[in-house]
Amino acid sequence: MANTATKPWILAISLDHKPFLDDMFEPLMAKIRRRADFLRVEDADSAKHWLSRATPEAILITDEGLTEDQNSHVWHAVLRYVRGGGTAVVMGCFSNFVLPLSIKPFFAQAGLEWCSASYTGETFVLNDAAVDSCSAAKMVPEYSTKAQFLNNVALGDAWYVTDEESNVLSPINARAGESAVAFASVGDGKLGYIGDVNAEHGSNVAVLAMCGLL
Repeated sequence: MANTATKPWILAISLDHKPFLDDMFEPLMAKIRRRADFLRVEDADSAKHWLSRATPEAILITDEGLTEDQNSHVWHAVLRYVRGGGTAVVMGCFSNFVLPLSIKPFFAQAGLEWCSASYTGETFVLNDAAVDSCSAAKMVPEYSTKAQFLNNVALGDAWYVTDEESNVLSPINARAGESAVAFASVGDGKLGYIGDVNAEHGSNVAVLAMCGLL
């Protein structure tokens, strides 16, 4: 009997797409394309069209475009999708190019208190208290990278934590409220954030896990 199972599909919203960085993210994109149907949109009208036409397994917000006033209606549409039970992940070039002062109002529209924290290189350690055991078993337990951290992240939403010495033995030692890999409930859905600016393997695995593709 033929296999009639359909792949999930992933929608990437890239309103400020930067092709010169595509090579950096190709390892992640290749994994996504093997596991799901993948569509990238690069203008607001196309994003609204696809959001109204079908329900993706997850939405990737790959750059800072949705923080810009002229694209706020697209961000509102994404949040309606999330609150209705969908998953969106802010990742890719977002943390490289977003204005730090734009971070707080952007996430405030999702009902989150996340705001800009440190921009630094650290060692990330998996927070088992925040990640289900099935996903945690497939994720990278520890890795180092440079990232735009968020503040006011609940420990239960912080998938990876760190401390001032980049030598975390327990989440208790983590800088309170700071994380660069977070996944929070928004309505009936989930909103993720990956602050890694170097597209490290550990961050790519976290994206796959958030999208249900791990």
